[in-house]
Amino acid sequence: MFYRPIKSTITNELQAGVLTGMWHLITIHFVLSALALFVLSAYRGQHAAAWLIAAQFAGYAALYLAISLRLGGALKLFQWMPFALTAIVAAVGAVN
Repeated sequence: MFYRPIKSTITNELQAGVLTGMWHLITIHFVLSALALFVLSAYRGQHAAAWLIAAQFAGYAALYLAISLRLGGALKLFQWMPFALTAIVAAVGAVN
């Protein structure tokens, strides 16, 4: 949805390669974080890892909200909302 239009506007091959690498690194990171939360939900006593994942996604949410507000409103970049929701769910899981 977003990757191809962004990549198609980059004319420098090196910059396009960096975008591709970062895009896929981020995707892998999100998938592994989600898998970690599923695995942690099956085992008790893994609160530290769940708190770290919650903090990670809270940081993502704060960053996107700050950028969104600088761009003129909280809904300019909506990505902070799913990041915040993931942080909240992970934190709730860490408490239980």
